[in-house]
Order: sequence, then C-alpha cells, then structure tokens
Amino acid sequence: MIDSAVSAPVVGKRLAIKMGIWKRARKVNVKQGDGSTLSGGNHVVNSSFRVYYEGSLLDKFSLDVEVLDIGKKDVILGLSWLIENGFIVDTQERCLRNIETGLVIPCSVRWMPSVTLINIDVEPMLDGDVLLILDVCE
Repeated sequence: MIDSAVSAPVVGKRLAIKMGIWKRARKVNVKQGDGSTLSGGNHVVNSSFRVYYEGSLLDKFSLDVEVLDIGKKDVILGLSWLIENGFIVDTQERCLRNIETGLVIPCSVRWMPSVTLINIDVEPMLDGDVLLILDVCE
C-alpha cells in the first residue's frame, strides 16, 4: 500500500517474520496523525523487495522499516520511501513514477462510491478497525 501521508515505511509482523526480523535496542513509540499510538515498535526489518509487472522484473529496492501492527496490510510505503527512491505518485496515470530513471510502477486502484452509508449494526467495527472518510471532489 502506498500512503504518501505516512512519514516512514511500515511492515506488519506476519511479513516481517518471513523477511527476517531484528530486535531493537529500545522500543520506539509511533504516533498516527490522529494522535493514537500504533502497537509494536520493538522490531525492525532490513531487507529488500523486487517489483514485478506482468512477470517482468522492474527493479529491486531496499526496505528498512519498523514492524508495527497495521492490521491486514503487509507493507505501507510512506513519503520517506518515495523520496528516498525518487518516486512521485502520478494520480492521473494511477502509478508511481521515478523522476530520475523514468521507471513506472502501475498501481491497483480500489474504487469507492462517492457516498456510502455505513450501518454499524449490520457491519460492526472490530477493535482496531479504522474508518477512513475521504472527502474528495473530482
């Protein structure tokens, strides 16, 4: 997942164990934009990943990240990773574009209706669920 509002990349514990997890010398606390704190902060991952598109290797990138409880997501690449690797988010073309090399990484897009009513009785939120409300005009 790409989230340009996240200041640093984060990986979930399940994927971190597969990638090789390292214990921190001391725990860090990570605050979210709403002031809440993510659980974890005891481990880091120093690894790399490859990006493929239609079976072809596009590139390989280093990944030095915090291991935190991020729910069902595996990795969140934030603003620092985008800047470090020279990428911009091209919303028109729905891709990541490397401004130095010209590399383009296509992104999957999940469409949401512009107005959605949520019935909490029918779809109860579980502990740790986050309700994201986007107010976007096209």
